Amino acid sequence: MSAPVASLSPNSGLLRDLPTPCLVVDGEALRRNIEGMAATAREAGVALRPHAKTHKSPEIAKLQMRAGAVGIACATVTEAEELARAGLPGLLLTSPIMGASKFTRIAGLNRQHGLTVVVDHAAQVEALCAAVQPGDRRLNVAVDVDVGQARTGVADIAAGVALARTIAQQPALAFAGIQGFAGHAQHLIDPAERRAAGERAAGVLRALAKALTEASLAPALITGSGTGTHRLDAASIYNELQVGSYVFMDADYARIADEHGEALTFAPSLFVLASVVSVNRPGQVTVDAGTKALATNGPPPCMIIGAPSGARYAFAGDEHGIIFIPRDERTPELGARVLIGATHCDPTVNLHASLHVVAGGELTQWPIVGRYGD
Repeated sequence: MSAPVASLSPNSGLLRDLPTPCLVVDGEALRRNIEGMAATAREAGVALRPHAKTHKSPEIAKLQMRAGAVGIACATVTEAEELARAGLPGLLLTSPIMGASKFTRIAGLNRQHGLTVVVDHAAQVEALCAAVQPGDRRLNVAVDVDVGQARTGVADIAAGVALARTIAQQPALAFAGIQGFAGHAQHLIDPAERRAAGERAAGVLRALAKALTEASLAPALITGSGTGTHRLDAASIYNELQVGSYVFMDADYARIADEHGEALTFAPSLFVLASVVSVNRPGQVTVDAGTKALATNGPPPCMIIGAPSGARYAFAGDEHGIIFIPRDERTPELGARVLIGATHCDPTVNLHASLHVVAGGELTQWPIVGRYGD
């Protein structure tokens, strides 16, 4: 991955007065990432519906739409509501939902903005039908398919065909297609293993699409994929990519190589700005960014701007982290600032209320929406 632009200097200029810890985005790297993925989709002839669960930012979603996305994928009803409120079209809710209030909200979103949702059980179809009111537009519904992650989705071809037929028989609903997300494949470090997992996932979708076509239910939409398998999937059965992490990247994606053994071409653009708050122990400093600032479900940060090469971060509680300094290297001073690369970008974003975006010599604050608890 390429290095961040020089404008991200934690101890001078635009970042000097920001309260820490906070999220900082390299706006130039973000733009290049968005344009790069859009170009890949165009060249492959597939649609791009990037996932908002990564950034939870209407402003970033708008940049993705301007680059050619056909819409935006959302993980929660709240994300979909917030993006609809911001005027984003083409929303797809990628998680099967339960709960009467959520079905009512989905129907309201569809009534005002239009929406596509996924289901993996007939009870969800029944609940959606009950929520849609007479005179509403038809709600587009896709079948979620388990392609190997064993998390959500119909578990076999027969169940997928049966559920699609149930959707198609409902006057209030329209069968939109199928979804398969191989989340288990995205972070496999070995390119050959990742390719094999992606191909197995595509094989499941291919078999279901064939069975649906034979049942006169040919799926117009075959959606899924992710940053780790996007090139493979763009040349496969998918006609739409739901990639997300490419906009920011993180320590997990820094470990993997593409199908040619090269680092992924997207640059890290998301960082946590932190201040050094203690320097009393040789070979280490303490910063004010711990588990409340950085997600813990990923490898430790692999990039620390403002610390010597080879410095290493370790969690030290809710509010603190320790940066270990290599021997004979200069230790950051008390009050100095560092930029810590994201651990797992999606949940790291969810810990914060806003993004501080540096681009073109300017600093802009963008709200993060749809957070749990909001």
